[in-house]
Amino acid sequence: MKLVASKLAATVAAGVIACATMAQAADDVVIIYDGSGSMWGQIDGTSKVEIARDVLADLVQNWDAETNLGLVAYGHRSQGDCTDIETLITPAPVDRSSFIDTVNTIMPVGKTPISASIQHAADLLAYRDNPATVVLISDGVETCNADPCALSAQVAKQGVKFTAHVVGFDLDDAAQASLSCIADNTGGMFVPAGNADELSNALAQVQDAMVVEPEPTPEPEPEQEMPQVTLTGPEQVTTGAAFDFSWQGTINA
Repeated sequence: MKLVASKLAATVAAGVIACATMAQAADDVVIIYDGSGSMWGQIDGTSKVEIARDVLADLVQNWDAETNLGLVAYGHRSQGDCTDIETLITPAPVDRSSFIDTVNTIMPVGKTPISASIQHAADLLAYRDNPATVVLISDGVETCNADPCALSAQVAKQGVKFTAHVVGFDLDDAAQASLSCIADNTGGMFVPAGNADELSNALAQVQDAMVVEPEPTPEPEPEQEMPQVTLTGPEQVTTGAAFDFSWQGTINA
């Protein structure tokens, strides 16, 4: 009897097709806003706090509606208080009008607790368990006897994927160096800005840096050719007796 086994090996053709064709923004972002008294300083006749308000208003208009965006401010409630750090907006899908209104209520008066603010934002984002992104906008250096370089390195080490982007607003070279380490230690970017246009461009660069490109669509595995093997043997045999058996075709030598 001729026995034909047309499929002696099973073939798995698994193709994973990515349906996401557009880049997506990072899921969880907190903006740390500088509310220290130095933000009342002027550039070309306009206070830095007014410039920052206008630039953030423009930025949030183009923000991905699916992004969980939060806002933390420091130095906006009291003078000389290094614990003056407040969550103004808990990370959630961005409400543009509410975000802008909240930013406009910030009145700079206090100190610059950068390190504690980064830790505050990281905790708010549950950075030990989730990817987290912070955007720090500051016109000054740490004034609360802490080391933002060391703190950022520690948070990056402890977090799942913690990234801090820093925009240095109207800073001299020494101040820029003292803040750029925050970005360097966390895989973020540092962008200096000296006026309204540069601040707008800086935040646009940071926003672009937060875009997560989709994984490339994997090529489907080529379908394997099914081996054909013909088995030949007698129609009947006695149990335990020897018999002739042959085959044509090879699967494995």
